[in-house]
Amino acid sequence: MSRTPVHVDRSPRVSPITGFRDCSPEHHRPILTSGPLHPPVTMSDIFLVRQPVFDRTDTAVGYELRFRPTDDGSDPFARSYMSGSFEFLRSGLPAWVRCTRQQLTDRIFDTPDPRALVLLVPPEVGADAEMVTAIADLARRGVRVVLDEFELPKTLGAPILQMLQHASMVRIDLRCQEPSVLGAMVSALKRQNKKVVADHVIDAKLHKACLQLGFEIFQGPHFSRPEPLPAAELPTSTAAALRLLGLARDPNTPERELERVISADPGITYQLLRIVNSAALGGRGITSISHALRLVGRNNVIRWLALASATSRTGKRGADDELIRQTVQRARFCEQLALPRTGLDKGTLFLMGLFSLLDAVFRMPMSEVLERVNLADDVKQALLDRSGPYADPLVIVESYELGLWESAGEAASRIGLDPAKLPGIYAECVQWATEQMPTGSPAVAKAS
Repeated sequence: MSRTPVHVDRSPRVSPITGFRDCSPEHHRPILTSGPLHPPVTMSDIFLVRQPVFDRTDTAVGYELRFRPTDDGSDPFARSYMSGSFEFLRSGLPAWVRCTRQQLTDRIFDTPDPRALVLLVPPEVGADAEMVTAIADLARRGVRVVLDEFELPKTLGAPILQMLQHASMVRIDLRCQEPSVLGAMVSALKRQNKKVVADHVIDAKLHKACLQLGFEIFQGPHFSRPEPLPAAELPTSTAAALRLLGLARDPNTPERELERVISADPGITYQLLRIVNSAALGGRGITSISHALRLVGRNNVIRWLALASATSRTGKRGADDELIRQTVQRARFCEQLALPRTGLDKGTLFLMGLFSLLDAVFRMPMSEVLERVNLADDVKQALLDRSGPYADPLVIVESYELGLWESAGEAASRIGLDPAKLPGIYAECVQWATEQMPTGSPAVAKAS
């Protein structure tokens, strides 16, 4: 596609992203005139997903934002910045964003607060003088630069070494390196005061090895799919919540039996009263547990117990908190896929989404988790082997979380959902999960 030539304007710069004027002398730079600017957009216009980044203590230190290319050729990062989704999805932590050569040429990353951005520079960007200058400028402004998919050059004076001077970190794709060379790579980079990021950490064994080698930042499937622990047991509070969940889901269980079981557990009783006294329900002057149950309603009790069972592990370590946040978010995402055409139950979809990650949350095989609660056989089919009528909603959510846009879109079409609606659903679910899990406190399910 041809591009209109760039012209130089010595007047105060107008950002191609925000439209704001920047009067600092250093910003007397070329203004991109390659086409019409897009008006502010909503989060629902952009296909993107976030994936956490962890340090050596399993504390989340950022979120990598992954974008699907737009159909109209506009820049997805710029659109996310204009829409506010960039700020919302990073949740106060730096956003790790993979750049392109065109974005660096167009100075797309000049506008965001440097503290909010970690820039991943892949090999295809190149290391010629133009790109080295662009990276150096960003680094001087305070943007942290990460050379992505990094490999040690085989010759002295290789162009990538000039780029390395301006980077604070490098990211190594563990799938592309022989284990025998990793130690030497990490040592050589640390001697140059570079932090080393391990990408695609697939399991606990590899994570432990990377810790021993001196890697400082970590990403990969290990953090959302930790291995089951030997003889793992559910926390007492979780076991009680799951037993009660099984009773609540059984239509033959009388209200009096639910009242009796809740009364026997002070923790569950306290949480129930917190929900009833929330602003959403406006409960005042509660006279008994049965009174509280009538105000909440059985469907909300089921929803609350499902969340309580998942969030009992919050605070064990940072990676656990992120995994639980993803679990709650996934439950909501599945729930939003209840369409009249499919006839799938909204509450059942919520439970399926939540249970789909409880094996990872509690480090137990899925079959053992399912033994503790009475779920329908077709839901168990979906959870155990991704088959049956509930499988497609789970495939949609899992694919979207991984940035597998085509797979998510195909599954959405199979259930009669326009794939273009997925970004809006995802954004709403991220916000909802954040509201259920305010920082530093366990989730309390709100009636909705």
